[in-house]
Amino acid sequence: MRFGLDYAGGRPGASAIRAAGFDFVVRYLSDGGPTLPGKLLTPAEADDLRAHGVSIVSNWETTASRMLDGFGAGVTDARAALAQVLRCGGRRDRPIYFSADFDATPAQQVPINAYLDGAASVLGRENTGIYGGYWPVSRALDAGTATWAWQTVAWSGNNLEPRRHILQTARQVDVNGVRCDVNVTDRADFGQWDFEQEDSDVTPEQEEILRDIQTQLRGPGLAGWPQLGDDPQGRHRTLVDGLAAALARIDELRTEVSELEATTAELTEEVERLSGRRWPWPFSLIEGPANAVGNQIARLEQLLPDLPLPGWGEENGDDRAAAAAARKAASDNRID
Repeated sequence: MRFGLDYAGGRPGASAIRAAGFDFVVRYLSDGGPTLPGKLLTPAEADDLRAHGVSIVSNWETTASRMLDGFGAGVTDARAALAQVLRCGGRRDRPIYFSADFDATPAQQVPINAYLDGAASVLGRENTGIYGGYWPVSRALDAGTATWAWQTVAWSGNNLEPRRHILQTARQVDVNGVRCDVNVTDRADFGQWDFEQEDSDVTPEQEEILRDIQTQLRGPGLAGWPQLGDDPQGRHRTLVDGLAAALARIDELRTEVSELEATTAELTEEVERLSGRRWPWPFSLIEGPANAVGNQIARLEQLLPDLPLPGWGEENGDDRAAAAAARKAASDNRID
């Protein structure tokens, strides 16, 4: 992690900046007039910063809403900004951040993007950056109108753009009598003039493969894949984000399936319980009493053959036996 400053009300000096624990600055390439006498980076200041090992990052800002003037303004400002960079000993191949120093709406993103297109026509898209709150920075990166991002916590809520190169915090410090904003970065390359790319052992073919893999993982322009849907912040999901969302949905479906299986088991048990012979309603209301009466009648019928009947004598024994046999047959054929 590196810590830096940006300031416009004066020039604290490189030695004071280093003594305060900071090793980079974001400096303006435009004049601040009498109210901001230290806004413009001068060749002498740039020499002092370099001599003390303080890295320099470029920014252009005149008025807060200058970017709303669109493409032509971007061309004009980029030319002036690059001229001041070269005047101060900077490099053509380093980015310049252009400021949207207000809470830009989605509708205002249209001229902002046009302004960035104008700047890119002078500097190249690879050297075009934007400063602003979370939303205009994210929209510019999504649209591909900016490659570099310096996010301020102002107008950002609790949102942090993961593609940012520098973050301007809400903290301020006084360095040698000059009020400064504190910035942080965790990037090796955040647009500083003195950055040197180490020689790579990767061949052009391997680099092309790596770029293709990166695109497959993070989507076109590294802005996610529309086919995978959007995350809670409204950004397209990357391949990893999409896989995580799919796994989460699978877990939800497994829970739903388990609940359905339990419900099915309960229904099956209830069907089995009800599958026996049952009288239809409302006859089922008397099913119990009717069965009891039927059982008593059956027992009585079984006893009848053994009971003496009035008026029956021994001589009628054959008739009694025949009658008993008839009653038994009727009982056997009775339908419950």
